[in-house]
Amino acid sequence: MKFTIALAALLFGSVSVGNLLAQGQFRWGNNFTGVTRVPVYGVDPAAPGVPRTGNTANGLPMGTQVYGGPLLSGTGYTIAIYVGLTPSEVMINNSTPTTNGVGTFRTGAGAGITAANLLSEAPNIAGGTPNVAYQFRAWDNAGGTVTSWAQVMARGGTLAGGSSDIYVFGGPLGFQTITPPDTTQIRSFQLTMVPEPSLIALGALGLGALLLRRRK
Repeated sequence: MKFTIALAALLFGSVSVGNLLAQGQFRWGNNFTGVTRVPVYGVDPAAPGVPRTGNTANGLPMGTQVYGGPLLSGTGYTIAIYVGLTPSEVMINNSTPTTNGVGTFRTGAGAGITAANLLSEAPNIAGGTPNVAYQFRAWDNAGGTVTSWAQVMARGGTLAGGSSDIYVFGGPLGFQTITPPDTTQIRSFQLTMVPEPSLIALGALGLGALLLRRRK
């Protein structure tokens, strides 16, 4: 009897620990009906090395940014989401994106928009964790041969790539009864032919934008 009770307690404890360590979930994309519609743009031929972020007058929510490049379209471009406990952790994540965190773009009237809003898991970040940071990155995947941001950086100057600012989810990561948050804070951005000199510089800009938004 004592053995049975001890075994049950051990199993219950294991389940509890497993639950605490379960990866947090979120849903990502750049088009959430009635809330967010923020297309991603290609290289501006008049300024191929100038990165831009922010929504246009046609974005949702509406903004004032102007882009000279075309909307990204089809499977020739990859978009991915990178997450971390802090903005600086996102900055240094230069390799494989989040689990189920890679997608492509729609075509036609849907150009610039992710092909789907995907349910994803944050590696090594438990469900229920608040204030998780994230960033979108997009690039020309060279016929499917370029699969990570590290490869984009290694091809610096010869491949189009670009990043959003860094944002923080509006609620804790999903787990059990906690609904996964959406990436509704995301805003439009464009690709350049000269990827940012380093993720540190990029992240500093994103962090500055994040802090500015929090002050407002």
